[in-house]
Amino acid sequence: MTCVWADFNGLFGDILCLSHKDFSLDPNNAQVTLQDGMAVTAYMEDADEHNNPEFLVASGIVRPSPRSLQCYGSRWVLEIDDKGVRHVRDLPTD
Repeated sequence: MTCVWADFNGLFGDILCLSHKDFSLDPNNAQVTLQDGMAVTAYMEDADEHNNPEFLVASGIVRPSPRSLQCYGSRWVLEIDDKGVRHVRDLPTD
């Protein structure tokens, strides 16, 4: 599964805005072209209650942004799977 950066401040229930462009960046800052139906894990740097580094992650399927989010510039969203948004120490590698 592809891993891409996302700003989790763009979380709307089980929808996460992924990008205002046609791509997002992977952990190595390489561009990943987003496509309808792609399975991805989105991540954002975070910290636990002791300020130790960790990541917020959510997995799911990429979809075009609904009209309600397009007015804010969003082009692509993630339909989050039943695992929801969670914290992990390390990014998934597969």
